[in-house]
Amino acid sequence: MRFKPFFLVLAVVTGCAHDDPRLQGTWHSNRNATVAAIFQRDPRWTNATPKQVEGFGDMFGYTTITYDKGTMTINARWQVHSHRYRVVDRGPDFVVIRSDAATYKDHDLRLRFVDGDSGYWIETGGLGSGLEERFDRVKK
Repeated sequence: MRFKPFFLVLAVVTGCAHDDPRLQGTWHSNRNATVAAIFQRDPRWTNATPKQVEGFGDMFGYTTITYDKGTMTINARWQVHSHRYRVVDRGPDFVVIRSDAATYKDHDLRLRFVDGDSGYWIETGGLGSGLEERFDRVKK
């Protein structure tokens, strides 16, 4: 009986470990910051034509993600879908999440917070190693 309070506290703490309050809310892709950062990191873009730059930039700025109690709802250009996620690691300026979305199954996503947690950078995955997309918190 004396261990009962311990197990109750352990259950509460374990449940809380699957989320991070910094994520809660709605975030929107920042096209300008994303494209500027990619161009800065990859000098090959200095030789791109204006049409290539416009086409590349047009891939960003449409996605909105809302995190709420372990569920992430992604509103992309032509579709909306929700997935469960959990925080698997965290630090003072980052969280690592794992989603049950088929695209990210068995992959950890690292979100690096910036600007006082009002924005984050996340790896773009299929676009290549080291490329990140910027998301900014949508103010209520």
